[in-house]
Order: sequence, then C-alpha cells, then structure tokens
Amino acid sequence: MKSQLKGKLRMPAIASFTRLPKEDLRELTSAVGGDDPHGLAEFLAANGASVVEFEEDGDIFSVLLPVLADDYDIDLETSENAIVADLAEATDALVFILTQEEQKKYLEQLDPENFSVEELGEAHADFTEDEEAGAGEAMLAGIAALYQAMQEVDADHAVVVSIA
Repeated sequence: MKSQLKGKLRMPAIASFTRLPKEDLRELTSAVGGDDPHGLAEFLAANGASVVEFEEDGDIFSVLLPVLADDYDIDLETSENAIVADLAEATDALVFILTQEEQKKYLEQLDPENFSVEELGEAHADFTEDEEAGAGEAMLAGIAALYQAMQEVDADHAVVVSIA
C-alpha cells in the first residue's frame, strides 16, 4: 500500500532551461557544492535567464536523453566539459550544458519535425519496457524544448538544463 501511495504522491520533476554567460559556468560547481540544496537553482536564477517553459514532467528526460543517444546519435549527456562531471558529482539533479559545440552537432537533428509521436512512444516503451499513455507526446515536447534551448546558445552563452 505504501509504495502505491508513494507513486501517486510523487511530485513531477521540473525541467529548467537557463541561458547563462559562459564566463559564469565555472561558478556553477561551487554554487552546487555548498550545504544549500537550492544553490543551483538560486545561482541560475540570479545569473541567467529562463529560455524555455517546459510544462511536462521533467522525468521524461531520464528516458529521452538515452533514447536520443542510442537511437539517434544525439548525445547531450556526454561532454568534454569538466564542469558537467563536477555537477553530476555535486548534485542529485540531472544537469547538462548545451554549448555551441552541441548546437553545431545536433541543432538540425533535433528539429521536432524529424520525429513522430508514434516512433517516440515506441522508443519509450522499448526503453522502459512499459507502455505509457502520452509518452510519445511528452518525449516530443522534450525534443521541442531542447531544440528551442539550443537556439539560445551563442559564442558567449550556454544553456544549462537541470531536472530536479
């Protein structure tokens, strides 16, 4: 009974997309490394600007990112950037950074027109081994959010994506 209640009471994860000056990226790790569990969110709010409103449950990215990497060769989680590795160690949130490097590699591929709800729903079911109503739509919404965020990247700015 407890596990059923726990599943029903779970709060959806919030995905935020924050455009941040590249010069502020080094400070991200120290913002996360302190005792304040809200350090990352506070740092991003103080130093960046939200560029995407994502209404779906951010947990969709825990399936979407591996599916994009495995099925479409769009790997947004692997980065040469040491900051990403430091962030992964310092926080429980899923955090990755979209830079011009990712923009050059993946912007065209991430165009939502390149994907279908049915195909994404099947990929979700294959990955989770569970058919979930609306999963394809949620995954397409995630792709659209990534595509929109990727367009905000330039030589002086990156977009920090955090899901918590």
